[in-house]
Amino acid sequence: MSEPPLQVKRVDHVYNVQTRTWAYEDTKAQIQPQVLSGGKMADGSDAWQSYCFVVVRKIPPPNSAPGLEPTVVVSIKSPYLLAACKNVVGTVPTISWTVDPLELSIDLLISFFPRFVAYLDELQGKTDPSSEEVHILDSLRVLVDYLRENHQITISKIHNLLTHGEITYDLIYAILIPGTLLVTTDNATGEPCALQLHNYTAGPMFYMLNCTGVDALDRPPSVDLFGGVVSKQGSDMPKFGRVERTLHLTRFQGVAKIKRLSIYPIEYHTDEVKLKQALLARARRWMGLNGVQHVHYQGTAVIASATDSIMGGKIYIKYDVDSRIMIDRNEFTHRNANYDMPRAQLANGGQQAQVPRQAQVQGTGAAAGAANRRAVQKQYPLFGLTDFQTLLRQAAGNQELSDDDLMLATPVLYGFSLSDKLWLEFNVEKVRPIVWSDEPFTNLVLPGNRRDLLRSLVEAHNSDLDFDDFVQGKGQGLVISLFGPPGVGKTLSAEATSEHLRRPLYMIGGGDLGADATAVDTTLKRVFGIAASWSAIVLIDEADVFLEQRSMRDIARNAMVAVFLRHVEYYRGILFLTTNRVKAFDPAFLSRIHVALRFRELSKEAKLKIWQAFLHKVHTGDLTDDELDNLVSREVNGRQIKNATRTAMSLAKSRGEKLGYKHLAETLDAMEEFASDFYERDSVTES
Repeated sequence: MSEPPLQVKRVDHVYNVQTRTWAYEDTKAQIQPQVLSGGKMADGSDAWQSYCFVVVRKIPPPNSAPGLEPTVVVSIKSPYLLAACKNVVGTVPTISWTVDPLELSIDLLISFFPRFVAYLDELQGKTDPSSEEVHILDSLRVLVDYLRENHQITISKIHNLLTHGEITYDLIYAILIPGTLLVTTDNATGEPCALQLHNYTAGPMFYMLNCTGVDALDRPPSVDLFGGVVSKQGSDMPKFGRVERTLHLTRFQGVAKIKRLSIYPIEYHTDEVKLKQALLARARRWMGLNGVQHVHYQGTAVIASATDSIMGGKIYIKYDVDSRIMIDRNEFTHRNANYDMPRAQLANGGQQAQVPRQAQVQGTGAAAGAANRRAVQKQYPLFGLTDFQTLLRQAAGNQELSDDDLMLATPVLYGFSLSDKLWLEFNVEKVRPIVWSDEPFTNLVLPGNRRDLLRSLVEAHNSDLDFDDFVQGKGQGLVISLFGPPGVGKTLSAEATSEHLRRPLYMIGGGDLGADATAVDTTLKRVFGIAASWSAIVLIDEADVFLEQRSMRDIARNAMVAVFLRHVEYYRGILFLTTNRVKAFDPAFLSRIHVALRFRELSKEAKLKIWQAFLHKVHTGDLTDDELDNLVSREVNGRQIKNATRTAMSLAKSRGEKLGYKHLAETLDAMEEFASDFYERDSVTES
């Protein structure tokens, strides 16, 4: 084995204005234009082959922006030094250890200086090193000596700063080592999140950091007959991948505490272990919520309205949400096609990996796992360890993530707020399971046996009764019409049914469907499609314009009703239609409605049940019979009873008193006074 070269050469890489070419010259010497890129001569020989490495100072050309400083790279020529650098630096996204010549920035070498010294000590401590290890030791000593002799001031300054958890802007590259786990604050949720540094671009005013995180993969949708996107993803399909993120670390003056920077290595966090545990726990929760989930959310949710023109970050509109939501990234993407979302890719270039037969999972246990990894390594030598695991998990029909990957998971969930009717980005930390209750259905006040009829119908439909029309896919839904005056329980019936069946309730107003047939067609495709993918109950409130009998003169409304009828006939789920003012149902609708429930003004018995239900809910049951009779005698509907109870509670709380009859009476008096004034002005206007 030949002796390694141990000399160091220094050259400048300069631009010749006359010849308009780049060339190398010995530092503080005459130009040598015959030396080409990487030390190659015109005849193809290597002018630098006798050197261990070459220090190349790249001089900015004369027409460069003022203030640009020369950059320094080290061109590795010795194969033994290359082996040492590969061992110390390891896998870095921006470095290929097969490139010849390999150029490493001086900043990178300074950043890894402590590790080079540690590896040097390890080699020196070996009692019986191989000849190759001796050559590596000699070559590495040349590099370490060079760094000590020429950059000792910088190395010492970095060491002193890092010892105290501090850094300056001009030395910040010392903590920005590619592959490092960084911690920052997620803009959408305000939660801490971790990213892996890929590379960076240094600038006088900021560092641009190119990082990667983990997010859910987009799933290809399959469109049903009426445009509803029903996404199916087999358990053998990977669900998560790497996503690119670009962050900016702006310039700061003087010395700064590393942990106070907007983004910094996680090792400088006050409690690194606790933070990692929290990130892992949150990531597992986030993974469990992947897909389509019906949950409750209480907290701030956001939607991006614009992009920062300078730094490129999103500008968010915030909403306070206290609602049941549907988590569904795929539906979010489909319904917001132009929304700027992170697009995750598999580590093998975005394609689902096909594991070769010799690399497929065989057996179990540590020995089998090691054998499987070796098989994949042989087939895919450039993949990282995480990618081996991904390939193997895909072959086994299930994707799992390592802890290192899990910590990179985003805290953001994409979905729809059912109460606010908004597509939003949600914070996984604010998601809670739904606490279902049969109380709304139990307290539903319906005449006769109508409540039992409603329960039987929805339960039978929910059990997927095997019945179809003569035309396939037609007439499989359950259409329930609820008509009557306001505040008598129509909307509550739909809400109670949703609660009883443990299914989402998608509410939309009749006026929101559109003002013409085309708009109605588009909206119903969207609503029924979403409801199908979520197994949701649909409530179309105030659907008067669609239910009332058609007229030969109103062609536009007739077209809207025809579109509405067609969608209703082919809808397979449970559909509630409420109306206040229908004088005569259209005959075509009568044949499509499975059950129609008429709600009349509340009787005294019905009012008493509603008052008792709400008073029991707020733990106020000490009213006398006379007080209850007085409440029942008031001209209020069910919705007004609910509002009066809530307002009276607030009134009692503000006075530091227990809720009682006087608070309810005071609230009802105010409501009646307002109603009296309103109707009095209305009658004056009409006259």
